[in-house]
Amino acid sequence: MKKWLLLSIVAFFIVMAMMFSFSPSSIGPLGILLFFTTCYVLFLGLAVLGCRLFFILKAKAKGEKATNLDKKGLYYGAAVALAPLLLLMMGSIGGIQIFEIILVFFLEILLCFLVSHSRL
Repeated sequence: MKKWLLLSIVAFFIVMAMMFSFSPSSIGPLGILLFFTTCYVLFLGLAVLGCRLFFILKAKAKGEKATNLDKKGLYYGAAVALAPLLLLMMGSIGGIQIFEIILVFFLEILLCFLVSHSRL
């Protein structure tokens, strides 16, 4: 848990440094790949934190003990962290319309369904 939060904080500072220091045309294709990869690490840390909190609150509401928080948080977080990255990529290519948002929403539902039916 702590390593994902630490990686997310480091990724935040790297993303901010890249945004204020370089333009997309001057950084090149590898720099853009590094930017999107770092954004994914940032969103992954936030999603893992959010998923862990969700599973803890869900278990408390049911009166049970939360189990497999590390695995569940990481698997669901990896699926959820993809949505902001996809929207960011779509926005950089040609703008985001309602159709793209609906497609990303259904992709997230599909990914969470697949994660929920995997063996954790």
